[in-house]
Parts: sequence; C-alpha cells; structure tokens
Amino acid sequence: MLFPPDILLPGPTPIPEAVQRAMLTSMSDHRGAAFEPVHHRVLDKLHAIFHLDPQDGAIAILPASGTGVLEAVCQNFLNPGDKVLAVTTGLFGQRFAEAAQNMECDVERLDFPWGTAFAPEKILAQVDQTAYHALLVTHNETSTGVTNPVDQLAASLGERNDAPLLLVDSISGVPSLPLFFDQPGIDVIIAASQKGFMCPPGLGLIAAGPRALERLLPDRPGRFYFNLAPYFHRHFPYTPAVSLWYGLDAALDLLLAEGESARFARHRLLGAMARRFGQVAGFTPLASAGFESPTVTSLNVPKTTNPPAVRQAAAQLGLQIAGGLGPWADSAIRIGHVGAVTPQMLFAGLSLFAHQVNQAQTALAETFAVWHQSLA
Repeated sequence: MLFPPDILLPGPTPIPEAVQRAMLTSMSDHRGAAFEPVHHRVLDKLHAIFHLDPQDGAIAILPASGTGVLEAVCQNFLNPGDKVLAVTTGLFGQRFAEAAQNMECDVERLDFPWGTAFAPEKILAQVDQTAYHALLVTHNETSTGVTNPVDQLAASLGERNDAPLLLVDSISGVPSLPLFFDQPGIDVIIAASQKGFMCPPGLGLIAAGPRALERLLPDRPGRFYFNLAPYFHRHFPYTPAVSLWYGLDAALDLLLAEGESARFARHRLLGAMARRFGQVAGFTPLASAGFESPTVTSLNVPKTTNPPAVRQAAAQLGLQIAGGLGPWADSAIRIGHVGAVTPQMLFAGLSLFAHQVNQAQTALAETFAVWHQSLA
C-alpha cells in the first residue's frame, strides 16, 4: 500500500488502488441478486472487525458522514428528556453533546481540558451521583490527538448491573485502534468510512451490542430517515451508497489480510514517528503523555510562524495537512496518519514539510531512527 505523499490528514485519507477499482463496479440493484452477496459479506466482515457476535449484536451502515451517525445514535437510543452525561475532551466530544441537546435530551457535560484524556474515576463518580440513561464519550478525539481510556471506563461499567448505556464515538479510532465488543461495558461503537476504513466519505457505521438492541427505541418524535431498526435487520429502507459499499468490501479484505495486531502496531509506529519529528523540529506535540493518538498528531506551531502559513507552504509542495480546531485554531496543525498510510508515506510527507522547521535534518534523522528501530 504505497501512495503519493500528498495526504496526511485526519480524514479524508488515502484510498488504496484496490478500493478505487472496486468502486468502479457497475451499478446494481441494491435489493437484487448482484448486490445481496456484497451486502452480507460487508456486514459479516464488520462483525469480525468489531468482535461482535452476529447472534448478539447488529451493525447499521448509513449513507451519512460521521456527524450524521452521531445524530442517528441519539435518535435511536435517547428519548427527549433522557438524562445523559456527555464527556468532552475536544471539539468532537462537544459535537456529540450538541447532537443530544438538539434531540431534546437532558444533557449534563463533564469537560476535560483540551490535550488531556478523560479520567474514568471522575466519570464513575458522576454516575454514582446521578441515574443517567447514557454516557456519550469519544474514543479518539480528532481535534486534539488524544486517545481516551474507553477500555478502562467500560471495564468498570461492565461490573455494574444498572450501568447507563455507553455510546462511543470512535470515528477516528476503529479499526486503526483496538475497541471491541468482547470488552464488557461497551454498548454502541460509531465509526465512519473516510478514516481507518480507507474509503471515501459517505458511510456512517453504527455497531450495537445486546444491551443497546434491547433499548432501541421503536418510535421517537421527529425520527424518520435515521430509524436504525431495518438496518439492524439487514434491510435497506432507502437507497444505499452502492459504489461505496463495493469499496468498503474491498477495504475490509485489505484490513483483515493485514491483521489487527499488525494494523495496530503500524499506527502506533506512525504516531511515534510524527511525535518525534515534532519534538525535534520545535513543533511540540500537544497531547498528554501516555494518551497520544496513533492516528492523528496535534503539533503546536512556534510563535515565529502561523498555521495557515505552514499549511500553505506544505500545499505548494503537494502535501495536505490539517489546521488546528477550536482554541487551537491559531496555534496548531494536525498530522493525520490513519488508514492506508505507511511509514514510507509518512516519512516522505514529513520530508516535504521539513523545509519549514528548525533542525530539519536532525528531525528527519530522528524520525527515521524511530522507524528503523521498529524493524529491529
């Protein structure tokens, strides 16, 4: 999987050639014999990716972006007035909270500073004090480059008989980071096609465990298009994004062929390379130590320059990187290394970027050393 070093974004991400070819498959009736095997193949492979037993859980794939499936989750598991705790560590945690608020849920927020991970013990303390219907958490906060300890939180919730539903936004996490349903306590995992699944934007994925399916709302005021019930029964109520399904079918073959251990190790290596480059080049990584994301690295830009100038200079050489968001919009950039990104591609992209930084040769040498050590 080698690609031109032109996209180091948190999403959209590079598309493997096999996925691009698959999306050129002739159009077919989504309810006909030609597409039916693809439909079931994709869902079966996703059950394997999520470690979700088809007898216990179900998966819905909607023609929507990540934000669309955040809203769909709120519409299908939360009624107006339900008490919800939204845990925020960045912009996309805030977006999940806003989606629930717009669905007229009674949302209480527990905010953690940008660049830090949530503290499971503080969340559990809130749960001890209030009977919440659900917890909204972000697995990998794309705006800050922080991976939250969802597994620790889920383990504690899994020991409680009356635990609230745990609804997890893993849009920039799964399948590049481990998060599985064989971890007790997780009820819903939300993902999207344009990041670790190596496809174009346009498919939103919702995987639901047995507790979530038991609490799936049969009806909800204002819900129509995003009713998940038919999708969970492997039916298409409306026309799906057929070409993207063909692409996802091919992408899942690549992911399963690589294997999850190799995939997780590759992303950990990419994160380590990006952080080391930033450290030596004077672009300080902003995520708290121990919680740095393997899929996106946020770097503080030195005061002698500014993020738009950095991005524009990189773009002139053909390299696309992302700007900071929220309170970091004027002080940070983000390097994406998720999905079909190899160490070769990341190193080539950082080489284009290096002319803007101090100690460029040293930064690249140190980055290469991190890569080389992984091969020992």
